[in-house]
Amino acid sequence: MSTVFVTAGTKNTGYAIAEKFAKEGYNVAISGRMECEIKEAEKSLSQKYGVKTKGYVLEITDYENVKSVFAEIKKDFGGLNIFVANAANLGVDMKFLTITEEEFDSVVDTNLKGSFFCAQQAALIMKEQGKGSIIFISSVHSKQAIFGRSLYTASKGGINALSKAMSIELAQYGIRSNCIIAGAIRTNRWDKFTEEQKSAKRANWPLEIESTGEDIANGVFYLGSDLSKTVTGTELTIDSGILNCLLPYKEMYK
Repeated sequence: MSTVFVTAGTKNTGYAIAEKFAKEGYNVAISGRMECEIKEAEKSLSQKYGVKTKGYVLEITDYENVKSVFAEIKKDFGGLNIFVANAANLGVDMKFLTITEEEFDSVVDTNLKGSFFCAQQAALIMKEQGKGSIIFISSVHSKQAIFGRSLYTASKGGINALSKAMSIELAQYGIRSNCIIAGAIRTNRWDKFTEEQKSAKRANWPLEIESTGEDIANGVFYLGSDLSKTVTGTELTIDSGILNCLLPYKEMYK
């Protein structure tokens, strides 16, 4: 049975991705930073879908921890077929002129360095199998900029470039690498918004609806499974059409 590993897979989009694969009969490995959330998600997926599920405490910025977790996954599951780099530091409200070195490290170490070395460890396992798929959850922010997100934009742009480079280097081992370019996704943060705030956000998108975790999960499943067996080095955009239009410049000041 095939195995998928999803970082930050205990809630929101990460959990939806893990759940999609569990529904399809995959064994599922997930990671998080809080053991209580990991255990709860692990139990839920296992009981609901009857697949082997195991959670791991992972600090993605810690290289030794990353290596240790992937070694455990290889031991526990006997291999790894699909890796989904979902963990992210959103880098919200970080103005370019005032970003500190600490803030820079916190975003880049999570989004780029952490994703890089997780993908490397996944690829080392997949190389032995002669096949595998790696999917990065990137963002529309890697394509277009807004105020206060320069660092996040840079880190996600780096992921896009990394994925293309990996697709070339890893193709000889049967390993594919692709990105999801995600727009607004409904998460538990949306529970704090008023209906007026939700409407204002939706008005910015041509389809006037945010993606759900399931919407992203469907795209990830396509890129992870043999449905896309000849697809590598590409970007699948799931964004309600936001990249097809330009927001008024002055609106960014509000």
